[in-house]
Amino acid sequence: MTATDGKVRPVQIPGRNFFLCDNLVDSAMVTQLGIAVKCLHYIRKEKSRPDVPALAAAADIEPSIVAADPFFQRTKAIAEKMFPGEVLGHLRAYVNSSVYGDSYASHRDSPETSQNVTVLYCANLIWQADWGGETIFYNDDEDAVLAVSPKPGRLVVARGAILHRANVPTRSCYEERLTMAYKLTSSGPE
Repeated sequence: MTATDGKVRPVQIPGRNFFLCDNLVDSAMVTQLGIAVKCLHYIRKEKSRPDVPALAAAADIEPSIVAADPFFQRTKAIAEKMFPGEVLGHLRAYVNSSVYGDSYASHRDSPETSQNVTVLYCANLIWQADWGGETIFYNDDEDAVLAVSPKPGRLVVARGAILHRANVPTRSCYEERLTMAYKLTSSGPE
């Protein structure tokens, strides 16, 4: 899997590294993934935090699939490049599916002191700015500092401890917002 003209934009969210990556996934793989995630069986069970109801649909990806799949191998390699000297290991992979009317709460994917890494992949094949669906990232004062549009094929590689919240599509969007989350444990910097 190769991608040309890849662009990585490092962003500093106070005390935490964050990388916004475009064109690092081959266009054929983007298409293949965009089709595949539409066929998954989603269950409305996902909670942003333990204290909120399960208002989001998700489909888990089996660890055996993750271990053998070229996409996950590629995204793990990208994460390892963003966090050199760290040994990353599989924790969980799943796809979120949200539509207008769903709800997400702000949350962290790992405890504030954790070095774990989350790779978020935007799996839709098309997305328009008017459809919303941005992921909002916050500083430790819970002030929004960055909104990331779900551009097709986009990767976000960041510490799981960054406070964030997914926005659902707007009323004008008749597509599901599909994002793949690949959560990785980290040994921390060597």
